[in-house]
Formats: sequence, C-alpha cells, structure tokens
Amino acid sequence: MFDFREVSWFVALIRIVLAVVILVGGLAALDVIIYLNAANGSFDDRVAAAFRDAYDYGYAQTFDATYQEARDEGFDKGYSKGYEISKKSAAGEPVSRLVETHNPTYSELMAFLAEDKTDGKPYIEGEYVCFEYAAELNNNADVRGLQAAYVRLRSDDWGHAVVAFETVDKGLIFIEPQSDSVVNLVVGQPYPWQQVGATSPLTATDPILEIELIW
Repeated sequence: MFDFREVSWFVALIRIVLAVVILVGGLAALDVIIYLNAANGSFDDRVAAAFRDAYDYGYAQTFDATYQEARDEGFDKGYSKGYEISKKSAAGEPVSRLVETHNPTYSELMAFLAEDKTDGKPYIEGEYVCFEYAAELNNNADVRGLQAAYVRLRSDDWGHAVVAFETVDKGLIFIEPQSDSVVNLVVGQPYPWQQVGATSPLTATDPILEIELIW
C-alpha cells in the first residue's frame, strides 16, 4: 500500500534543496554585481584621474610658454609707452626744452608734491596706471622748473615706474607718484608696495632686478 506521507516528506526535501540552490545562486549573483560595479567605479576613477593629470600637465606647459611670451612683450610695450609719454607735454614737445629746470632742495620738492594733484587720480587698469602716474608727475615737475627723472623698475614678473629728484641737500630721492611717498629702492629687494600706497601686482614679493633713470 502506497504511503502518501513519504511523498510529502520527499517533496519537502526537494523544496528545501531548491531553496538552498536559489539562495546560493542569488548570493553569487549579488557578489558578481557588486564586483562589477566596484570594478567599473575603479576604472572610471582611474580614467578621470588620468584625464585630470593630462589636462593639468598640458595646461601648465601651455600656460608657462604663453605667459612668458606675453610678459616679455608686455614689459617692452609698457616701458616704451612710459618713456614716450614721460618725454611729451600737452604741446607735443619735450617739457625740458620749454622750461629751464634745476635740482630742488628737499623742502622745495615736498612743497611741490603737496600742491601737485597727480596722486589724487584714480588707478584705472589698462588706462591710467603706474606709467601714466610717473609720466604726469615728471612733466608737472618740469613745468615747475624742477629737474626730475622718469624711473623704470623691473623684476622677473612685474614692471613699475616712479620719479626721482636729485635734491641739493639730501641727494637722490625716489617718489612713488601714486601717493607722493618717498621710497627706498634696492636692487635685490622687493618693492614696498603697501608701505608707499602703490597698486601691487600678483607677484609683489619678487625683487627688483633693474633700476633705470631717464633724465
């Protein structure tokens, strides 16, 4: 006689085995999915990192080359412009040819600077910068009969212009035309931008390499 209880136990056993197989297979599939995601993430990260490295390297190389070229050209043009405007008056003639100049005393220089309005003008990037300040103060001094020099300063990464006066009692005096402050210039030392109230470049700490006086 057939025992149905044996069938139910057999079916139950089969179901348990199938459940275990399905569970193991599911876990294995989950591990594969997690692995693939991790692998893809690592690959994407490596690609992104490689792209960033290549971009940064290429940008740095291009920037260095173009910056050097632009800086040198800017120095040359800026100095040429500063020299030209420092030698011209409103009449289109060198001021020193129209007025006889002399070396002032220190007090005479200070009195002239107190009356002169050049330092009160606003600094306008690309329009009225250090070269224009120096040229205007230079020309105004010539008009007053004071001998002045247009002074070109140069560093590795910046250019600047001030004005000099050879005083009869205190010797050579350099003036920052943006503030009328007396400034001490030393080759190999940075220009004291903040101390004398002058607009500074990004590379303000670079030392002065050249001081050229144009009388």
